[in-house]
Amino acid sequence: MLIKKLNVMKKIIYLLLILGFGNLTAQTSFTVTSTDNTKLHIREFGEGDPLILLAGGPGLNADYLKPVWEKLSSKYRCIVIDQRGTGNSTVTTIDSTKMSMENHCNDIEALRKHLQLEKINLAGHSWGAMLAMEYTSNYPEKVQNLILLGPGGPTLKFTTYFFDNMNLRLWEEDLNDIEVMKSKNRGALEMNWVGYFFNRKEALESRSIIDFEALNGQPNAGQYTIGNYFSKGDERVELLKYYKGAVQIIQGRQDPMGESTAYEIKEILPQTQINFIEKCGHFPWLEGESQRDKFYEHLFELMN
Repeated sequence: MLIKKLNVMKKIIYLLLILGFGNLTAQTSFTVTSTDNTKLHIREFGEGDPLILLAGGPGLNADYLKPVWEKLSSKYRCIVIDQRGTGNSTVTTIDSTKMSMENHCNDIEALRKHLQLEKINLAGHSWGAMLAMEYTSNYPEKVQNLILLGPGGPTLKFTTYFFDNMNLRLWEEDLNDIEVMKSKNRGALEMNWVGYFFNRKEALESRSIIDFEALNGQPNAGQYTIGNYFSKGDERVELLKYYKGAVQIIQGRQDPMGESTAYEIKEILPQTQINFIEKCGHFPWLEGESQRDKFYEHLFELMN
């Protein structure tokens, strides 16, 4: 019995390390003021070529990407922006004007200017990849490398299969859990967590120890942001075609975002290189050991 308890404790400690819980103190932190006077909180980790990281959601605090920036910061200068309405970048009013894509892009541009970089390396996960594409469509000459991690699409197309792909992973017990979580007003990420994974065991174990409430930004921040994003799909597609820099996609083969999303991006940006990770869902660094290793291997190769 004692050996079994010790093994469980080792597993929990290992998961905590993989999930990146613990000290989130930045090597450097500072504030950038955007064009509408919103104060944006920025953290830096490591030294080397700069890479700006954009978290998903929209509306999630960036801390869930801690394992990624910790790994990358051994060789690169990782710059993590708390998007407006998340983390320490709070806004006084949450509405369609404040949370517009124009303001989100102005935030990244204000950061670029603050860093005095002529061009930036931009990496985004999920929604963060969508925001990275939006910024690139508006400032194609300011992006050197575009790295998209499990990206949502530049248009509405991926929404026609994303939720079906996710629901296919859910067992009856998961659906029962979702009903219980609904009654407790839990967030969508926690309720659908298992559907994002290929490895069910890893999904259940990680869900049991994640503080999902701590991952949420200000209420309704994501609602206004995503609505504005989808209203500009046709314009975004045409503007993206002016971008001639490098584009790299890293995506789990079983990511509910679907392979079609990656190929839609490649159709718009023919220079895109797609790197699939087998037996892997939406969070490669939280799947099995081989998937994590392959994810970081791809990431370092692309940065090099």
